[in-house]
Amino acid sequence: MGRTDKPGEPAADSQEDFLARWSHRKLDAGRDEPDMSGNESTAVTPAEPPQEPERELTDADMPPIETLDGDSDYTPFLSPGVSDDLRQQALRKLFNQPDFNITDGLDDYDEDFTRFAGLGSLVTHEMKHLLERELEKESAASSENVTGEAADSNENEETQPDEVPEDTDTKSSPDAGR
Repeated sequence: MGRTDKPGEPAADSQEDFLARWSHRKLDAGRDEPDMSGNESTAVTPAEPPQEPERELTDADMPPIETLDGDSDYTPFLSPGVSDDLRQQALRKLFNQPDFNITDGLDDYDEDFTRFAGLGSLVTHEMKHLLERELEKESAASSENVTGEAADSNENEETQPDEVPEDTDTKSSPDAGR
């Protein structure tokens, strides 16, 4: 569906023509607005005293942190002349108030998962299986120790051939039975 121009208007196909028309309309609309600065004499404006330039607040101008509560005004602490330490103390006091310590219940990770309720006398199947595996490991280790000690004792006997047990001498001698 193409654009149909109205009769008597020149065709404006290019982007520049569109932007130029838009810009002229915007400027014309700004000039046509009535000036409300004081043409109407019926509007009475109260005379405002000349304002003094606001003095930059410093740490000396701030109230003590201990006196701040929920109804206090904390905006002076955000002044650029206030030290960062004092600003941080004031904001900490503000955000530690009960109005700001409301959890919404949608936080999944705000619980303390380091403490949990004990299982009591309940022993699960997995716990039984783990205990059986630990017992098997201990029995295997103890059997290795026993076989290892026997091997060590055999090595000790081989290294010391001078020592001969007395009982074996009497049984092994041919004259012992006669």
